[in-house]
Amino acid sequence: MLPVWLFAAYLLVTYALHETSRIEQEALWTARQVSLVVEGELASPKTVLDGLSKSSALANGDWQAFGAEARRLVDGTDEVITLRTLDGRQLASTGSEPSSDQPLAAPPTLDEREQLKLAGLLVGNVFAGEKPNEYRVAVTREVPGFNGEPLLLSIAIPTERIRLVMLPAVPEGWTVGVGDREGKYVARSKLHDQVTGRPGLPEYIAKVVGRSGTFQSQNFEGTRLLAGYYRSPYSGWFYTANVPLSRVHAPLWWSLAQIGGIGLSALLFSLALAYVVGRTFTKATADLVERAYALGSGRPVQPIVSSVSEFDTIGQAMVTAEHAIAERTRELETVLETVPAAVWFTYDPQARQVIRNRFAVDLMGLPPQPHRSFGKADLVIDTLAYKDGQAVSREDRPLSRAMRGEETTNEEFAYTLPSGAQRYLLSSARPIRSADGSVVGAVQISLDISDRKRGEEQRQLLVNELNHRVKNTLAVVQAIAAQTMRNASSLAQAGQALSSRLVSLAKAHDILTLENWSGADLSALIVAAVEPHASLDRFDMHGGRIWLPPNIALSFALALHELTTNAIKYGALSNPTGSIEINWKLQEAEGDRLLQLDWHEKGGPPVTPGKRGFGTQLLERIFEGKNAGGVKISYERIGLRCAFRVNLTDRS
Repeated sequence: MLPVWLFAAYLLVTYALHETSRIEQEALWTARQVSLVVEGELASPKTVLDGLSKSSALANGDWQAFGAEARRLVDGTDEVITLRTLDGRQLASTGSEPSSDQPLAAPPTLDEREQLKLAGLLVGNVFAGEKPNEYRVAVTREVPGFNGEPLLLSIAIPTERIRLVMLPAVPEGWTVGVGDREGKYVARSKLHDQVTGRPGLPEYIAKVVGRSGTFQSQNFEGTRLLAGYYRSPYSGWFYTANVPLSRVHAPLWWSLAQIGGIGLSALLFSLALAYVVGRTFTKATADLVERAYALGSGRPVQPIVSSVSEFDTIGQAMVTAEHAIAERTRELETVLETVPAAVWFTYDPQARQVIRNRFAVDLMGLPPQPHRSFGKADLVIDTLAYKDGQAVSREDRPLSRAMRGEETTNEEFAYTLPSGAQRYLLSSARPIRSADGSVVGAVQISLDISDRKRGEEQRQLLVNELNHRVKNTLAVVQAIAAQTMRNASSLAQAGQALSSRLVSLAKAHDILTLENWSGADLSALIVAAVEPHASLDRFDMHGGRIWLPPNIALSFALALHELTTNAIKYGALSNPTGSIEINWKLQEAEGDRLLQLDWHEKGGPPVTPGKRGFGTQLLERIFEGKNAGGVKISYERIGLRCAFRVNLTDRS
């Protein structure tokens, strides 16, 4: 019975379309008929205007006599004759008398002037009359005045007269409206007094486009309408014939109810028959659906028992397919759990739900799950990723890009795990596509290259450190050699002085090497510098434990060597009774760590300033640029005093 019901519905739809088209044509025809009736009424004042245009009083400019003549013509009617200039100044009227303080009427627009020239007459828009709640329309023509001046002569009639004229052409149950060029109501077959002279609904007026047509809209009463309209080329007014959609649809709904009743009865009969005949098929189909879901979700498929052999065959095929799929799945799981690479799968468009193999779980620092079945998706962990030193958002990582159809090969990323550990991965990703080529998932394979990257970084760091230290050492040796040769009196003396200074520098290097070039203890450095040249009993050393950076430790080693050598030759160590006091301390001020070290010789020969040799120049220049005052040498009578002021704050 269902095809019969569908055919009846087709007939109903065809009938509805035909009936709607018929009513639309009727609406167009009604609007056209009303326009003919109203336009005929608007043409009747033309005779009066033609007669008045030949008035002698008009030709002589006797406006008072012309007004009296016009009043005789409209006496006993509701018409008003007006004569005015093109700029709107009123010259004569059968209504109120013209006065000097009377406001000017709006002059005709360029379009209205063009209409006057082409048609000889102009049908104006609705305007308010002199009486309360009175609205009129005017028919105007251009006439020659005194001395040939063009004037405008018009007859204004009430809009109620338009309504009375069009009523005989309005079908029963319809509403006809007339609008002017500005979209205001001129007349309406119903509720005329409430709407005349007022603007129409904007959404209604906006659908009046072109010469004629139909549309559906809502009127100001809230009623849904089917409207047909016609715009007159004579007046520019539009005429609409409206009928409520409820009236249009009433016959259709009655037909629909009849067909629906018949169809419902047929449907109930068909359903009862289908239930009786198809109960066996329904149960077998439900069993097949259940097994299909089991096959798709990876669960075991049980054989089906049905009296329909075709369903038995399909059920057995599903069981066989389930066994084959399970075997292939186990093979794939074994491969993925064995391969020494991290593997991620995702079928989530946002790539936030992922399936991991064992290596991916270990690589991300997740706890092992030995009893968890492979293929169950988890949320991705929150990690930070970097490529070439730049942060990489989750949308720009290989798995997310593969879900957008991109392919990536051997891209290196640095990942920071929630635990703080860092991993370096070499990753490749590919989209998984369906038979039609659309992306349904993605897979990413990554190798852990953390050990290799750290080895490369350590090797590069060692190379850079070695280059830096070799360059600094060669620069210091070059400077010592140049100054030694410049100040030596003989080649033998230069060789001895250079050898002594290089030995001192080498001992400072030994101390730094023992500490992996992280720095040196100041007291150990002083002992290493002076002990080869004199007994420690002749030194009075006071100071706490202070750790020197490598560059400052080397500078102090050279400075202490020069002071010790000078004391042996000329100072406190040149006789058996002299001694040297060395004091140092560390002060902190405004975030800076300032080292103060004083070298004070006592008991030696009287000190007299002499020639500035290499030792003096070295002491004065060795701490230049250390931002703490450098070195100050004082030649006191009891012995040489040398004060060091060095900033140990690391400004790098």
